[in-house]
Amino acid sequence: MKKKSLTINNLRMMGRNPLKEVGIKSYTIDTDVLLMHVLQIDKNTLLTNPNQTVDNDCSAKFMHLIKRRTKNTPIEYLTGKCEFMSLEFLVDSSTLIPRPDTEILVETILTAEKGESTRGLEIGIGSGCISISLEHYAKNISMHGVDINHQAVQVAGTNYKRVLGKKSPFIISDLFNNVPRGTLFDFIVSNPPYIETDEIERLECNVKDYEPRGALDGGIDGLDFYRKIAEQGKEYLGKRGRIYFEIGYNQARAVQEILANEGYVDTEILNDYADKNRAVKARRV
Repeated sequence: MKKKSLTINNLRMMGRNPLKEVGIKSYTIDTDVLLMHVLQIDKNTLLTNPNQTVDNDCSAKFMHLIKRRTKNTPIEYLTGKCEFMSLEFLVDSSTLIPRPDTEILVETILTAEKGESTRGLEIGIGSGCISISLEHYAKNISMHGVDINHQAVQVAGTNYKRVLGKKSPFIISDLFNNVPRGTLFDFIVSNPPYIETDEIERLECNVKDYEPRGALDGGIDGLDFYRKIAEQGKEYLGKRGRIYFEIGYNQARAVQEILANEGYVDTEILNDYADKNRAVKARRV
């Protein structure tokens, strides 16, 4: 006997209950996002066609995603995309999920780097959201970027072509190892791993169990990559070149000290939308 097709409304109800039972507070939104993703429809179509039937393959795919979501798989990894700076980026388990707090870093650079043609280098590109957003919103900025994770470089390259329509400027590199000596940039930007090693297991399950540990672990005190980038970056910054970091809410003073010890000046701390320290900028003498 042929299995009866379910409707959009049936699936919305079937998706919500399992998520609600495991304590996912956003169960209604998550259900709708996953169903829209599977059916490739927008919110208006979802809400105005409750009795539209859904074929069995799509129904099964949707319920499979719901099952994965009950295990705290991030919604962005289930749909394979995330919004950042009003742009859509592809993401997967090789990349951190872009977060609104990081927009502070992008906005800081957009304000500071207005005017003349400017070359920037991003260390640890992940999905490429920082570099791509900078080029999209500032035509004077030309970005290059590196990441140690080859899959992340591929994802970022795909995003670069999707958003900007150009060949990717991103390469595989452990920090500056594959950046040619003698290459100078006007600024360096990084949202490096900055979680203390012992703190990672205390993070929420959807972060520690799914997001790439290499993009989270900043060493014993969380500051390993700030030290390395600040020290090595001087060789790749032109005169009065700038450096921009995203930081943890409690790391401003420590990162300021690292930059000062490496000879950077004019350090400034920027706060996020929750009024917590979120970014640091400085310049080379």
